[in-house]
Amino acid sequence: MTTEHLVVTGRSGAGVSTTAVNLSAALAEQGYRVAHLGYDRHQISTDLLRGQVPLKAACGDPCREGCSETKFHCAIGFQDILCIECGDDAEAGPAPEFAALERTELIARFRPDFVVHDIAGEPDTVLSFLRNEGEPTRIFVVTSASFASLTTLNHFLGVLNTEVPDGSRFGGVISNNMSGSFFEALVDDFARQAGTKPIVMVPHSLMVSVGEYGSQTVIESAPQSHLSSVYRKLARLVAQGFPVEAPQFVDPGKFATWQRKWREITEELESGLVRDGAAI
Repeated sequence: MTTEHLVVTGRSGAGVSTTAVNLSAALAEQGYRVAHLGYDRHQISTDLLRGQVPLKAACGDPCREGCSETKFHCAIGFQDILCIECGDDAEAGPAPEFAALERTELIARFRPDFVVHDIAGEPDTVLSFLRNEGEPTRIFVVTSASFASLTTLNHFLGVLNTEVPDGSRFGGVISNNMSGSFFEALVDDFARQAGTKPIVMVPHSLMVSVGEYGSQTVIESAPQSHLSSVYRKLARLVAQGFPVEAPQFVDPGKFATWQRKWREITEELESGLVRDGAAI
């Protein structure tokens, strides 16, 4: 199996890291060999996969062999996931470009089926970082129901329709932190405007906090929970490599119309306004 890179991205605060670590955990649980790369400058992207296992500044320990890569901080985590922190630090300097990471000796020697990249941000910074040399890469955009998160999603759709890096393709939209059917309907309706639909709807759950306080993913801390089943479904769909049609950018006029519609719906719902005999 050729190694495939899975880039999990979206606006910071939308749940990108939570989604990425639980996707990695679910893929590993299903028998795939997984490497997980984090780019947080505080090097905490892999915390929930590592638990109490410390990072090593030299990668000889995690791989049990010596190698020339000293820029990364690494550890072996849950289900033997190779955890790599690539964020800037004072000693190592700036993280390398995406293409260099794909070719790194550490990943090549580990021979993963999937490399999950946790990299939140706006499309102008994330996609410029992803310039590569034809390696198979799928880009998944995580969004919540917030206006800011949906705006960032729309910006990603616009750029992905015009400037997709070589070897990359759109993997799908992941709706995260859905706290009820109203918010699910809102995100689903926006996705329809863009000609797509979310792969999964990840519900809001306190089990995320339970896992975080125990330094574990939801997959590890609450394996029988409904939330874990959603992450497992996501992992199965990702592993199957299901085709996703390229969605379209929602132009400003259409976006403004959609925004007004949902403002009215939200206001009416909150104020208890009844239309067309709906309460009869």
